Amino acid sequence: MQPLFCFTLDTEPDNLWANLPTQSYEHFSRLYRFHCDLTARGARPTYLTTSEVVERREALHVMRRIREADNSEIGAHFHSWTRSWPFDVPDLGNPPVHANAHRLGQVLEEQMLDYTCRAIESAVGVRPVSYRGGRWSLSGNSIKSMVSCGIRIDTTVTPGISWRETSHPLACGPDYREFPREPFWLAGDSLEPRSSGEVLELPVGASFVPNRSTALSPCMTARAVRKLCRALRRPYGVLWLRPTVQSRVQMKRCMALLQEDQVAVWVAMIHSSEIVPCRYFPTEDAVTRFRKRCLTLVEDALQLGARCATLKEVRDSYE
Repeated sequence: MQPLFCFTLDTEPDNLWANLPTQSYEHFSRLYRFHCDLTARGARPTYLTTSEVVERREALHVMRRIREADNSEIGAHFHSWTRSWPFDVPDLGNPPVHANAHRLGQVLEEQMLDYTCRAIESAVGVRPVSYRGGRWSLSGNSIKSMVSCGIRIDTTVTPGISWRETSHPLACGPDYREFPREPFWLAGDSLEPRSSGEVLELPVGASFVPNRSTALSPCMTARAVRKLCRALRRPYGVLWLRPTVQSRVQMKRCMALLQEDQVAVWVAMIHSSEIVPCRYFPTEDAVTRFRKRCLTLVEDALQLGARCATLKEVRDSYE
């Protein structure tokens, strides 16, 4: 079976992690050009978009241009702390705790997701059916939120990676270290992978070198080797399709292993705001190299025999 390759962008304001008093949207002046570069190489991107974006005139203009090009998909994405909400939300402090939405309870999570979907539908004219949780937020109760809001595809799971932390209970994310790499279905109120269900989970593409056990081993020697290989951008340990932190060599190896293991869908992800100088890429030269990695990732996926698709197109192929 020919694998499907999905290039996804968490589409949000500039540099959200800096907790600045006001939000900026400078990178949207470059986003349409980047979209054209991606699609010229065959990509069919999915823009997982926050409500702030479609409520800002200059950003909305770009998202409408992207939608009118008819070669991409607009899905949903949100963070709990980046905006004021038109309903009661716990005080997250100042600077705010970067709370996982699922830690705030299912009712509030659903309200935030519903607001996001409604804002996108009103502004862009399309109701999102795909979603990624902010800060990789996901729980069994999230499935109910997604189903209630019309979400049919989720791409939050990162196999082999844990987002747990001890800085604050609300900031503690899920542990995906033992999750499958293959697409699976979610239903009810459990993250247990199913063969059928209501929401199709498309994990972010990940592979393990030399194997999952060694790549995740907590022993000191294994950790030291992994750290060295990460510094050298060598394909060892947990590899995933994230050009922000992975080299072209690492991502090519990741996709080759996904192909070898007959994983049917390869999902790559970036933040839209990474196409301008930011925390990860402080200079224009660094941004240029990052953009090149994104474009060569698409080319490499096609050379390996994959076919580009939006997240919705993947679900349609399953149906």
